[in-house]
Parts: sequence; C-alpha cells; structure tokens
Amino acid sequence: MATIPGGAFSDFIFGTSAGDYIIASTGNDTVSGASGDDILLGGDGDDLLNGGSHNDRLFGEEGDDQLLGGSGDDLLDGGTGRDTLSGGAGNDLLRGGMGDDLLAGGAGDDTLDGGEGQDALLGGAGQDLLTGGTGDDTLAGDAGDDTLQGGDGDDQLFGGAGDDLILGGAGDDTIDGGAGDDVIYGGAGNDLVVFSGGGDVVMDFSDGDMLQISRNMDGVELTSAEDVMGFASDLGAAGTLIEFGEGNSLLLHGVAYDDLAGDPSRFFSIV
Repeated sequence: MATIPGGAFSDFIFGTSAGDYIIASTGNDTVSGASGDDILLGGDGDDLLNGGSHNDRLFGEEGDDQLLGGSGDDLLDGGTGRDTLSGGAGNDLLRGGMGDDLLAGGAGDDTLDGGEGQDALLGGAGQDLLTGGTGDDTLAGDAGDDTLQGGDGDDQLFGGAGDDLILGGAGDDTIDGGAGDDVIYGGAGNDLVVFSGGGDVVMDFSDGDMLQISRNMDGVELTSAEDVMGFASDLGAAGTLIEFGEGNSLLLHGVAYDDLAGDPSRFFSIV
C-alpha cells in the first residue's frame, strides 16, 4: 500500500491503481483514491474525498467535508463539521459524527448512523439500517425493507416502499410508514403516526399520540375521526383492528376499542 501525504495548502491528490493510504493534512483538499482498497484521511479543512472503486475507508476528520464512497463496500466517517456522505453502490457503513450531516446510502444494504446533530439520512435501494442518534433528525428508508431508529430528539421518520420497522425513540416524533406492511414503535413522547395505506401495526400507541389518516384510500372516504370507528373491530387484549379494505389496515396493539370509541377525535385526525 502506497502512502501519499498532502501538504499544508489546498491539494489535489490522486491515488494509484493499487491500495493507497492518503493523508491530506491541512487545507481544503480534493482526494481521489482511484482503484484499489484505499484509506483516505481528510485532516483539517473542507475536503472532498472520493474513494473510487473497491472497498475504501474515508475519514473526513475536521471541517465540512464531502465523502463519496463509489462502488464497493465502503466505510465513510464524517468526523466533526457539517458533512455530506454518499455511499454509492455496495453495502456501506456511513457515520456522520458530530455536526448536522447528510448521509445517503445509495444502492446496497447500508448502515447509516447520524451521530450528534440534526442529521438527514436517506437509505436508498436495499435493506438499510438508519439510526438518527441525538438531535432532531430526518430519516427516509426509501426502497427496501428498512429499519429506522430515531433515537433522542423530535425526529421525522419515513419508511418509504417496503415492509419497514420504525422506532421513534425519545421525543415527539412524526412517523410515516409509507407503502408496505410496517411495524411502528413510537417510543417515549407524543408522536404523530401518519397512515395512507398498507397494513401497519402500531405497537405502543398511547394517550398523547395522534394517528393522522388519509381522507381517501382506495374507495374509502373519511370525513371525521368518528368515521374511523366504523371500520374498527375489538380484538380484546390484542387491541383494535381498523380495516379499510383493499389491503389497507391498522392494528393498534393493546389499545382498547372502548377508549377509542369514547372520543375518536382525541386519537384520530383526517387529512
């Protein structure tokens, strides 16, 4: 593995066809690993690191950095600063670190961890694991059967297509499972769960949470919260099942039918 050091200024550094170890040092550097399994260190400054092909490890370190994994199974670590990480093709691991970061997994089964700050995470294609960490984060699974974990803070979580597992964590979260049959845990806080179709299960719906239901779903038109109870069935200890037909249903696990029927507008809103 060739070791290529940068200088004290803003450098353009290009790796070889083999695996390289590139230390950009200070300055706002542009680094390309080319082919091979490369290790790229940004150092101080606002750097652009491009891993290229193969399985690369990119570390932004200080500054507001942009990290591009390219093809291969890559590790991208933003470090401090407001970083942008793009995994590209392959099964990638993206860690935002400190700061308000943007992480995009791309194709493949990716793992994204926002870390500290108010981060935005996009899984892309594949079965991805997204963890917001601390801060008020935005997580979008996109395509695939994804797992989204909001962590601390008032997070926004969007499952997208696929059968997703969504865990809001602490805070007042907004959770939209999207298409597919999703399992949702709101966690602590007063959460808003958005439903517009699919077969979803809400495991911990409780007083203080709100279920926002689409007004029109495959021939069903709702005008009020009271209308929802017309589609609800009492399952006893299992909770309340709301079936709108055409495969669209909600199971509120452990929630008593009578509690919902007593004041539907306390639990449901129609949009």
